[in-house]
Amino acid sequence: MKKEKIMKKMAWITGILTGLMVLLAALGAVGVAVKNIAGDETFYAAQSRQAVMQEGGFASEEEVTAYIGLDQAQQQAVAGELAAYVTGEADALPELLNEDEQQHMRDVRTVVASMANMSRMYLTLAAALAVVTAWTGAKLKKRNLPRLIGALAAVGLIMLIVMNLVNEITAGGFAQMFTAVHEVLFDNDLWLMNPDTDILIRMMPQTLFEQALLGGANQALRVFLLVWVMLIALHEIVQRMIRRHLSERKAA
Repeated sequence: MKKEKIMKKMAWITGILTGLMVLLAALGAVGVAVKNIAGDETFYAAQSRQAVMQEGGFASEEEVTAYIGLDQAQQQAVAGELAAYVTGEADALPELLNEDEQQHMRDVRTVVASMANMSRMYLTLAAALAVVTAWTGAKLKKRNLPRLIGALAAVGLIMLIVMNLVNEITAGGFAQMFTAVHEVLFDNDLWLMNPDTDILIRMMPQTLFEQALLGGANQALRVFLLVWVMLIALHEIVQRMIRRHLSERKAA
């Protein structure tokens, strides 16, 4: 009876750890998606111009060029510099940015670097939990329910968050969410730009960030699925090794 209670408790501990592993993998995937978008030159170039055309109701590239103040070639060059700077691959910002814009991009670079570091930490912890759950579950043969409940609860929470993001966009609540996120991430108001003086806001209208959020969520989901497959593989390999060791020790 005592052994049965221990096994039951171990099963639920394994389930909780499995759920935590899912959440950590999801957070790590979000960090990867953010860095990928921040380092994507097309975000500051082709995607930017398309969003400007859509939001401004422009009918030609010439109108987009007149509004932004850069033609396609010029914006592509600026995009390369921005992408390289934000991801830490270069230290020079485009000279056409004014002082406030340059300081804001320094802040953005800090945020992206922090998210990238946290992403690595989350994924490392998820891998560690894969090993821990392999150990705690090594003696569990028929108690899969707690683990399934933990994983499904975590996946359900992730899906709820994604659905909420989509609903915010489709219901027109993106602006409020966008403002709230910026107030949390930045300790100044340099992100509040003026289209008359700041080229960044002309390059990056709200539509661009709405599309980036949806694209980022899709990318994060793909990364999460890939990471989850790798975690499952790691879990199974370690658990088989532990069970083989336990079996050999018992036979001896």
